[in-house]
Amino acid sequence: MTVPARIAVNLLHLLPGGVGGTEQYVERTLSAFARHGPDDIVPVLFVLSGMPDAHPELCETFETVVCPIDGTNRPLRIAAESTWLANRTQGFAAIHHLGGRRPAATVRPAVVTVYDLQPLDHPDWFSPTKRAFLGWSLPRTLRSADVVVVLSERVSRQVIDRFGVDPDRVVVVPCGTDHRADSPAETTRAPVVIYPAVTHHHKNHAMLIEAFARVAGRHPDASLVFTGAPGPADAEVRATAKASGIGPRVTFTGSIPEGDLASIMASATLLAYPSRYEGFGIPVLEAMATGVPVIVAAGTAAADLATSAGVVLEPDDVAGWAEEIDLLIADSGYRRQVARSGLVRASNYTWEASARQLERAWRIALEVPTSGPEATEVA
Repeated sequence: MTVPARIAVNLLHLLPGGVGGTEQYVERTLSAFARHGPDDIVPVLFVLSGMPDAHPELCETFETVVCPIDGTNRPLRIAAESTWLANRTQGFAAIHHLGGRRPAATVRPAVVTVYDLQPLDHPDWFSPTKRAFLGWSLPRTLRSADVVVVLSERVSRQVIDRFGVDPDRVVVVPCGTDHRADSPAETTRAPVVIYPAVTHHHKNHAMLIEAFARVAGRHPDASLVFTGAPGPADAEVRATAKASGIGPRVTFTGSIPEGDLASIMASATLLAYPSRYEGFGIPVLEAMATGVPVIVAAGTAAADLATSAGVVLEPDDVAGWAEEIDLLIADSGYRRQVARSGLVRASNYTWEASARQLERAWRIALEVPTSGPEATEVA
């Protein structure tokens, strides 16, 4: 009888409610593996103290080991990965760090999920301390991890081309979607433009407010809805909305339950996603799968999703965004055409396929010679 391979899954980066789309991706990908994965690989989750309450179904599905910290103290959490976690994962067949970084001390083989290269591409978006830390640790993580998991082909190419990572040890584990419409969404409600995103500066909320303001007069019953937790740019974005002249027609819901977001998304007229940087773009895929047309900023992995399946515009083209918002609200035929293209593209992304790719990454790791805890310079 074959003994199952136990994979340690490091989720100590996952502060519930604090990591945006990353949390959604982790929860859904692991849940998909529980549904579709093989019996000879057994993941064991290592989580912060708040995870069992935040994600009870996930923690009940898998064997779960709880670290006695809440994760709000970042230096303490980082230290715990190289001490508490390293000590408790000895004897595992492999470890998967889903926080984008390989700790200073870890067992091998080590798999690391890297969501994007934003700290390297746009270091000015980060505090000096975080910029220095990630600018040092991320390249070393990419070069030293036994397997690198990414969410998109765009990030895969960056990892391979910029850091010389062996393509055979880079695995794309994309997002899937749970919501699938049979036809474009139809609604008789007043037009709604939705943008689900934390108010980070690179999410480009202010541009969308300006674009919407330009066409709001032609659609007096239309509204702009921002969902997502408040981020570093929240006060600035709210001030922009107030000064735009259409403040009462801009709604900030804050972070809302997943089911509520799905309901709002399904009834929206369109999703506008002007973010300047994305490692994947989960809301774009989910809107397309729901039958809602999308407008996406060029030059990101989200734009790759929407190419030939949505409208792709330069992130600073206010006039272009205004024109497309106007057209998608006013022209139902055009709206259905864009939505149908999105439905076709979204059909290629399933959580079952994501689970298969995750299994592939773990099987590659299981072929790497195992050693004990290993201190490295990749803190």
